[in-house]
Amino acid sequence: MRTSVPFSLVLAVVLASCGDATNNPAAAQSSASGGKTFVEGKDYTIMERVRFMDNQGFEQPAEAFSVLLPKGWKHEGGITWKDMNACRGEMVTGRWTTSSPEGAIRYTSLPLHTWGSASDPMMQQNMMMQAQSGGCEFGGPMPAEQYLREVFGPRELQGASISDVRENGAARQEMDLQSQRTIDAIRQMGGMAEVENSAITARLKWADGTEGVAICSVSNIFNNMQNAYTGEMQQITTSVSSERSFLRFPAARKDEAERFLANVKSSFRTNPEWKRSIDDFFARMRGQQDAMHRERMAAIDAQTRANTAAHNQRMNDIQSQGAANTAAHNQRMANMDSNMRSWESQQSSSDRMHSSFVQTIREVQTYQDGSGKVELSSGYDQAWSRGDGTYILSNSPSFDPSSAFQDQNWQEMKPTNP
Repeated sequence: MRTSVPFSLVLAVVLASCGDATNNPAAAQSSASGGKTFVEGKDYTIMERVRFMDNQGFEQPAEAFSVLLPKGWKHEGGITWKDMNACRGEMVTGRWTTSSPEGAIRYTSLPLHTWGSASDPMMQQNMMMQAQSGGCEFGGPMPAEQYLREVFGPRELQGASISDVRENGAARQEMDLQSQRTIDAIRQMGGMAEVENSAITARLKWADGTEGVAICSVSNIFNNMQNAYTGEMQQITTSVSSERSFLRFPAARKDEAERFLANVKSSFRTNPEWKRSIDDFFARMRGQQDAMHRERMAAIDAQTRANTAAHNQRMNDIQSQGAANTAAHNQRMANMDSNMRSWESQQSSSDRMHSSFVQTIREVQTYQDGSGKVELSSGYDQAWSRGDGTYILSNSPSFDPSSAFQDQNWQEMKPTNP
């Protein structure tokens, strides 16, 4: 069902209107439609699927994800890999931007951000040292609104004021469903985990009069486990902001910008083959680290037994130090695995969360074409598909692209249930 909206879409890309019908699309339209010339951006909008690449992770560039963008919009970005010593939860991330042809409307999607903390002073020191050498940042858990105001805003939003912060219940519920995977993984390692999720949208305003929308989600994982050295219970927290994006636009073009945002969020698709390859890579990494850990522990045990036979006192010292080292190592591995599980959870739910975030910005309409269902921004009376990932949206009753462009590949799509 089409949802009415109180604003109208205005774009400024006009088809040329001179020349003959053979070389000039506008002239062809005029001939095919009884003299009426349709204007792109006013009578109709063409949406094209744009594909963003991973150029670092494999021998050949691979498509990582794609979105529908209005024809003629600029875009850049893709997947970035960090080195093996970096924060494991941020090792593979995506950053991309897109803007209207003249640059007035701009959308930015930032890489996910991971940080952590611990109740044990020794573990705190370890995590701080890792942060200084390029690992995950050290910091305590916080909900999405606090993160937006204290971290996301000051670092990325260039002085924008923040208002009208609203919880995104649909996105948070999707995050809650995916959190069970993280909880189960931590329990397998002997921990007791709890996860707190939050997702919000907020209005932005800059000093130059431009306005915007910020979208943010945060998962806080609380891992309660026994300190192998002291025997006491300790808490390790891992926090992940997997959705960090914002839209900036002139105040007069708010309606147009929000329609665009709804289309971006509802049309986001992760390439399943790329995702499977990434999952396999991290699975192999965990397997190699586990094997190295077991070999290291076996070597320590063998050395311990040899030393015990001749040097009991010296062995006592080694056992004490070995226990401390093993505890620190296990805690570090548990923290790294928590980061990775958080990354995996947000990856597996990113497409659904993208769709959920739309609900607080604009509603969308589901259409059916020959290749299946597609979600596009509501507020249009007609939608056509060419069968190649290109779509046209229009509110002009007399507009028909098959006649206007003399191209019978354009077929009108019918609204359907999600």
